[in-house]
Amino acid sequence: MMTANRARRYDVAIIGSGIGGSVMAAILARNGVRVAIFEGAGHPRFAIGESTVPETTLGLCILAARYGVPELADVAGFSSVQRNITSSCGVKRNFSWAYHHDGEEFDSSECTQFPALSAPLGPDVHYFRQDIDSWAYQVALSYGADGFNHTQITGVDFADDGVTLSTANRGDFHADFVLDAGGMNSLLGQELDLRVDPPTYQTRTRTLFSHFVDVEPFDRVAAPASEHKMPQPFNQGTLHHLFKGGWVWVIPFDNHPHSTNKLCSIGITIDIDQYPIDEDLSPTEEFWKHVNRFPTFARQMRDAQSVRPIIRTNRVQFQSRQVVGDRWALLPHASDFIDPLTSSGLSITMMAINSMADRLISASHDGDYSAARFKYVERWIKKSFEYYDKLVGYAYVSFDSFELWNAWFRVWTLNTLYGSNGLMEVLFAHDNTGDPEVFNRLEMAPFRGLQGQDNEKSAQMFATACAAMEDYKQKEITTQVACDRIFKALSDSELVPPTWKLLDPAERSPAPSLTTFPMVKVLFWGRFRSPDHVRGQYMTTGLAAVLKRAGTYYRNELRLGGSHAYIATRDLFTVRNRDWRKARPAAFRRSR
Repeated sequence: MMTANRARRYDVAIIGSGIGGSVMAAILARNGVRVAIFEGAGHPRFAIGESTVPETTLGLCILAARYGVPELADVAGFSSVQRNITSSCGVKRNFSWAYHHDGEEFDSSECTQFPALSAPLGPDVHYFRQDIDSWAYQVALSYGADGFNHTQITGVDFADDGVTLSTANRGDFHADFVLDAGGMNSLLGQELDLRVDPPTYQTRTRTLFSHFVDVEPFDRVAAPASEHKMPQPFNQGTLHHLFKGGWVWVIPFDNHPHSTNKLCSIGITIDIDQYPIDEDLSPTEEFWKHVNRFPTFARQMRDAQSVRPIIRTNRVQFQSRQVVGDRWALLPHASDFIDPLTSSGLSITMMAINSMADRLISASHDGDYSAARFKYVERWIKKSFEYYDKLVGYAYVSFDSFELWNAWFRVWTLNTLYGSNGLMEVLFAHDNTGDPEVFNRLEMAPFRGLQGQDNEKSAQMFATACAAMEDYKQKEITTQVACDRIFKALSDSELVPPTWKLLDPAERSPAPSLTTFPMVKVLFWGRFRSPDHVRGQYMTTGLAAVLKRAGTYYRNELRLGGSHAYIATRDLFTVRNRDWRKARPAAFRRSR
């Protein structure tokens, strides 16, 4: 094995060139690691996992700053995606949930909404994954990673001095470490017998999904905003249609004036015990059967046509007993999966890349690729999946009624505030100091993991709310008692800023927009008026840091507008130009 061709020897081999594998490859190559990416198919290709959340957006900004890959900040927010990557993505300004009853029109009083990030850090994005993944792969190659498309790995052989990867059509390759980013069909999951079968997660769901054209905006078929009282249009974000035992995602890519994509992603996710697969129905027949249960949703879909076959899955949850080993690791979507309800997959992946990349860069220098080095990564990947299993599993329980959902979703929104703020604190600290050591705070309490789960008060609030949901699930308490206990857990935590009306059930959009000035109000409370367990840990960012980011964002937008106007004017009068001489940024050049 040690006599392998030098051109086929790498520090790290990555299996899978989706966004996770390609982002990791770009980071490693940028920092001097010899990387090869192996992809069984090619680009472009269909993929789901299309909706970002604040922790994804902030996680990408942190990766860009920490590892010197500025392009990763471009993929973090909608405006920069539109400007630098593709016009095929949609904007995500909110998370909306509309509750439905079989055979009844949508009741405009049974909906909730939570804002996504706004400028300068957002808005969040609806990723058209075939374009995003292809772009991320190109970025990795531009930094010096070697890419092998249409190259199927047929086996891996581990030895003390490295790993041999056999391929179906290109012979053998040698690497010091192999990272599986191949998703649910993980090669290492199979080769090393890592899967827990059946998975022990309490969430038990399956999905029917496809991409469609001619999906009507829900705002046109539902009651007007004067009745439903949501501050933002449903079509400007990810819409979730909820019903007992399931939900539907509606992710439009055509919801912005500058979008050139006519598609909309629709998926129906249902409890597998309440809705077992009916083999007498095709996936298409079953999909439309569920659509037609709900009259208002059916009107939204009345002209819709799928552009690819509707896919029906079996149970979507999978689980691995181990995430890291000597000379190998799995990225999160290759190790475990819960459910798409909270769009958690990408945020867990970015968290894992952040902590794993630093260790891989160090390992490429000292040769220590032992499992012990990566145990921290495994711990927080597993803790994150365990958290989301409870969050999502009890969300399905809450779908029994709008009242219960209206209580439960506030647990997620509050933890989103603290999970996102932990990332924001570190990012803004780096803005102010330029000191890379600030990123180490993300591996210290209370900023470890996602959703504030490392915060003692957040964890206690979450455990208390989960206990209420479990008692309700076991029919030991009524809906009202469960709701009362959840609201009490939120109140007792003392984590709720006064500008967020989370403690009032009548406020169905309880958080203000995450634009500059509402954000400053929350930061002011956190810095000066919050309880001791918040003050000094969270929301320490000052107004100057927020305005600095806002100013940079606005200048970039003005510069872009001026550049477009100049080029349009020039092209009216001459065909001569020097556009081809545009220099590549220094950070974009290969490291080796």
